[in-house]
Amino acid sequence: MLDGLTQITERRRMQRWMWILIAGFMVLQVEAKIDPEHQVTIAQMEKFSEAFAAVASEVNPGVVTIVNKKDMVVGVRSSTGDPFFDRFFGGRMTYRREWRQQGLGSGVIVSGDGYILTNNHLIAEADSIEVELDDGRKFGAMLVGTDPQSDVAVLKIDGRDLPALKMGDSDKLKVGAWVLAIGNPYGLRHTVTYGIVSATGRGNLDIVDYEDFIQTDAAINPGNSGGAMVNLRGDLVGLNTAILSRSGGSQGIGLAVPINMARNIMQQIIEDGEVKRGYLDVVVQDLTPGLSEALGLSVNRGALIQEVGEFAEQTDLQPGDVIVGLNDREISNADEFLTRIARTPPGAQVIIEVIRSEGNKKLRVTVDAFDPFRGLQEVERQRALGLNVQEMTPAIARQFGYGAQWGMLITDVRGESAAEAAGLRRGDVIREMNRRPMRSMEDYEDVLAELKPGDEVGIIIRRETRRHYANFYAVLKVPK
Repeated sequence: MLDGLTQITERRRMQRWMWILIAGFMVLQVEAKIDPEHQVTIAQMEKFSEAFAAVASEVNPGVVTIVNKKDMVVGVRSSTGDPFFDRFFGGRMTYRREWRQQGLGSGVIVSGDGYILTNNHLIAEADSIEVELDDGRKFGAMLVGTDPQSDVAVLKIDGRDLPALKMGDSDKLKVGAWVLAIGNPYGLRHTVTYGIVSATGRGNLDIVDYEDFIQTDAAINPGNSGGAMVNLRGDLVGLNTAILSRSGGSQGIGLAVPINMARNIMQQIIEDGEVKRGYLDVVVQDLTPGLSEALGLSVNRGALIQEVGEFAEQTDLQPGDVIVGLNDREISNADEFLTRIARTPPGAQVIIEVIRSEGNKKLRVTVDAFDPFRGLQEVERQRALGLNVQEMTPAIARQFGYGAQWGMLITDVRGESAAEAAGLRRGDVIREMNRRPMRSMEDYEDVLAELKPGDEVGIIIRRETRRHYANFYAVLKVPK
């Protein structure tokens, strides 16, 4: 019996050695068949890897940890320990409890004397800010200024010959270019990830008011905010700011503020103590393919002018113009146009290319200064309810078979907006708002101009199909 087991064991051992010898022989055969060209490619990839390592080593000292601290005070209720008191007086005493809340983020040193760029949302409510360098040194930071509308903040620490990053030119970034992201995700300090530029000029995301994001698939997670996005030369090209994710972690869509935008904001904050933005008194909306067809236009992308305000009447811009270019750069949608104008210094002249019925025209326009006290701006009006509209005309009604000859045709409904929550759809026709008929764009703008955050708007909607139509009532609440 034992002899039989011994023979079986020996046979299995021999089989194992045989498979090992066969596998080793196959590996030798594969190695022998690798051609010289493939070996050169591997060498090139090793150099590529070394380039990543060199950039990370050069950039890491200029990326800092931002520690924001906020003092919290709450009232805490507890039992007195006295049964008589507990029975007749509720058994609770209130005392104050204090503690300090702390959060971690990232920042980038951009000057040797201690100026640091980071995100506004990291430090907006902080009572104190501490900056920790790669070498372990810690500094108390002074808040120089913030710009919540772009989520950029500027800090200052007392230091000399600090390891500042060189700022590049984000306008030269190309889709597909390699980039590295450096920051402190989940408190893991000086984490480096890499990826490519997935897109530039990302907007309409409702993250901040002025959006011109660089999109990347480099892993960006909570704690990366305010960190550096650099190219393979180690130049700072973006400020890591946000992610689009269903899980809360990286899912391949990271967003960074372009360094050209952040640098302009920083310079204004340092020199003037505030950010001044360009402004044109026009109401614009995205030109969609359907709207383009209805209006008989030859293009299906751009910014369609709905209304020209009194401050833009001298510009020769007209309602119905489609803006397709600004300073010889293409304009694809309304948000891109508004953001580009906002980045233009007030008083500067720009060349706006428009399409009209009589052909293309290039207009020289002087950019006005954005005045937050001018009242509810048109850009805010369009975003307030989360919808875009176009005045219904007989021509549009005939083109799409609408029975309604007047009203405001809804051309777009933004996701997670008041309009979407109220059940409004693209193609619906607004007939009344707050019991006032919507027979013109002026009627619509008059109602919006009266709205304040938190107001409710009663509207009557006409929804048509091929066979019938229905009117229904909806209530929109203006976001606070």
